[in-house]
Amino acid sequence: MLIEFHRNMLADTTRNEAFYRALAKVIVPGKSVVADLGSGTGFLGFLALKLGAKAVYFYEYSPAIKLSEKLARANQIKGCHFVHDHSTQVKNPVAADIIVSETFGNYAYEENIIENIEDARRFLKPGGTLIPGRLEQFVAPITSPRFLQELQVWDDVGYGLDFTLAKQMSLNNLYVRKISAADLFSGADSAQCWDVVDFTKPGNKSKRRGHARWRVDTRVTFYGFALWWRSELVPGIDLSIHPAAPNTHWEQLFLPVTSPLELDTNEELKIEIHSDTRYEIGVNVTWIITVSDTRQNVRVQQKLDMRLGDVR
Repeated sequence: MLIEFHRNMLADTTRNEAFYRALAKVIVPGKSVVADLGSGTGFLGFLALKLGAKAVYFYEYSPAIKLSEKLARANQIKGCHFVHDHSTQVKNPVAADIIVSETFGNYAYEENIIENIEDARRFLKPGGTLIPGRLEQFVAPITSPRFLQELQVWDDVGYGLDFTLAKQMSLNNLYVRKISAADLFSGADSAQCWDVVDFTKPGNKSKRRGHARWRVDTRVTFYGFALWWRSELVPGIDLSIHPAAPNTHWEQLFLPVTSPLELDTNEELKIEIHSDTRYEIGVNVTWIITVSDTRQNVRVQQKLDMRLGDVR
């Protein structure tokens, strides 16, 4: 069990407080049955029981569930039912009034949250509540060169060696980075939402695509893109990893470009993002970047694909 992974999550007071407030808003003391999917150490389920839930079913396939059982006994928490299996493999689950699943990644979909919650609908009583209820993905152009420069060290290996092929692989990947509003075009105000998942409605697909575009009013150079997400856990309670939001154990993502993009006044920048997080795929993201001139003619196009960044 990766205890450090769980320690980082439990040290995230922003995350913990948001989920506590969301659970407090929907739990009916003495009545609510809760299903915690990917329960880890059991923290969210324990909160639900402390808030008055009648029972909590903890679904966890990793060894962490053994720790959560011990923690429940040590804290004398009653009403726990532990299921050592992935929720998607459970047959005839007990119907729940509330399903909670904190399976966000730095890239929001990387822990299969769409697939897990779509499957979990069979756990939910009619009129029940899903936490989270909604997930939005944002993208913004980066004007700070520091993230791209980090990936260009392949050009400076020296000794008469050419590492261009390795550099190309580096550029076809996503990177977890702490990105600030100062790194972004027009600060964070340039951010656009490129994808929305409404978990309250069935039929969300794991293959997704979206786009964003910006017209510039001055000469500017872009060095990549920043990605982040915001989730409405329940109406009125959000959790965000916006660059200006309170820190969490999640950080933003850097999407590289193959070379800096120099735009002139009134030119347009567009990014199209394709995401595939089906179980059989894992995680694959493709991003296509175009720069168009004032007559809408494509002047530059770059295509990057995580599959090209994998050593096989």
